[in-house]
Amino acid sequence: MAVSTDKSISTPGVLLTGASSQIGIFAIPKLVGAGFRVFAVSRKGKPPGYPDYKQVQWLNEASAMDLCQDCEYLLSAGPLNLAKKFLVAVDRLKTAIVFSSSSVETKQRSNDPVERQQVFDMLGLESDLQSRAENTGKKLLILRPTLIYGCGLDTNISRLASWVRRFGFIPVNGKATGLRQPVHADDLAQVAVAALHFKGVLPHTLSLGGGETLSYSDMAMRIFAAMEKPVRLVRLPEWLFISLLRFACRLRLISGVNPEMVKRQNANLVMDDKAARDLLDYDPRPFVPTVADFSLPALQNE
Repeated sequence: MAVSTDKSISTPGVLLTGASSQIGIFAIPKLVGAGFRVFAVSRKGKPPGYPDYKQVQWLNEASAMDLCQDCEYLLSAGPLNLAKKFLVAVDRLKTAIVFSSSSVETKQRSNDPVERQQVFDMLGLESDLQSRAENTGKKLLILRPTLIYGCGLDTNISRLASWVRRFGFIPVNGKATGLRQPVHADDLAQVAVAALHFKGVLPHTLSLGGGETLSYSDMAMRIFAAMEKPVRLVRLPEWLFISLLRFACRLRLISGVNPEMVKRQNANLVMDDKAARDLLDYDPRPFVPTVADFSLPALQNE
């Protein structure tokens, strides 16, 4: 079904949280192109070298609370708790498009208590957002993307690219057959803007995968190709991989990786995104990364 849009949205402003995140930096030029004035909220401010747009004002959270009371649109590419703050504080908001994560579905049974708590917290915030939107008559859509890449800010695919650049190989758990759907942040920004324009009824949540489904091993091989490096997958037994990982973590040689991540390399983490494709003409690209996808995009000034 074709997307129902109205290109002449009359509101002068959209509140964009997480403006310097991987989705936010791709969303800004699309919002500007769609005629929005963008209030870009970021703790870090405008990334170095990022283009200047006349229609974009960079703000911190406190100043945004004062200056964005007339905004009718919210696009949240940052923390869910920040989206909740603005949904509560800005009475004139009518439509909120909020990014969450497919982790709320894929990590519910994780053996890692930190991961389970993160999922519990995200689901709680999603529920709070939905309740607030329903009670105040606001239109809310929560988007749950899979593995995001596209500008070097993610901690999954870009981490693997950094590992390849530094060491020339990637360790994997055996055959690493678990299926993945890497999704480019630019495609997520595109569908979020389409959702802002959508005039029909949307579900409470939509899953968003990438343009193809491939195994963890195949995904890793594509990263070698992007880095123009020979493919060198070191296939380790799960017990050995986890033992080496724990040893490296104790020595503080690596961080941000836990045994559950190793185990999931042989688990399928795929989402059904047919609803987004039908409703919003979502058409993500296949996973054929280049080296440019591991650094900030070379966007042009207006």
